[in-house]
Amino acid sequence: MKSKNVLVTLSILLFSATMMVPIAYAVDVFHKDELPFGKPYENWVQDWWKWNAAIPSDPETTFAGVKENGCLINKEGPVAFLMDPAIGGVHHQKCEISSNQGILIPAWSALCSGAVKGYENASFKQLSECARQYNLGKVTVNAWVDNKSLAQVKAEDYKTINLINASELYTKGFNITVPEDSNLAVDYPGTHLGATHGWYIFLKPLPTGEHTVRYVNDVTETTLGAGNTNNADITYSLKVK
Repeated sequence: MKSKNVLVTLSILLFSATMMVPIAYAVDVFHKDELPFGKPYENWVQDWWKWNAAIPSDPETTFAGVKENGCLINKEGPVAFLMDPAIGGVHHQKCEISSNQGILIPAWSALCSGAVKGYENASFKQLSECARQYNLGKVTVNAWVDNKSLAQVKAEDYKTINLINASELYTKGFNITVPEDSNLAVDYPGTHLGATHGWYIFLKPLPTGEHTVRYVNDVTETTLGAGNTNNADITYSLKVK
């Protein structure tokens, strides 16, 4: 009887230990034909650009207020916006967000608006073509969540070669205000018609706990995309509540 009791006790302990193992979760993303939080994907992209344009410039880091272990993020509303990789370099941010918030990551994107010389009175079509031209070059982006590969973008000039859990998007025309101290290089600050093109990774809400979101961007020149270069390695340590 004693040996049976030992076996029963051992079985209970093993079962309890199994039940205590955390259940693995799958990180999910929104796709461009969805309505994240009841709004078209591209509208969130427009909102991201409005936030990005409002960030003041800084002579050393492109974005004012960026510092190691700081928190450059827009977490108002149901979607948290992460920084533009156009900043270049290696950056680590530590932020708190809600377990109800999605996370919009700009893999690589461009805006063209009437704030740029030569496009003051441009049509939406002209602005859209202008934005696409800014994205010429060989573009490679990889993203991880909690050190697990999540998404990838590979594109060269006018061709997107590979997309994993990412979306390529052209927005419709929209009004965007670019302040005088904006980090965006413009000729005519103010409110203008704009259009964008780019690749984005849109995470659905993460479960509560500590998470790491990292995205690495590399843009190199091609014959068509002469001068288009960028390299950024951005990590967000997120406390999700």
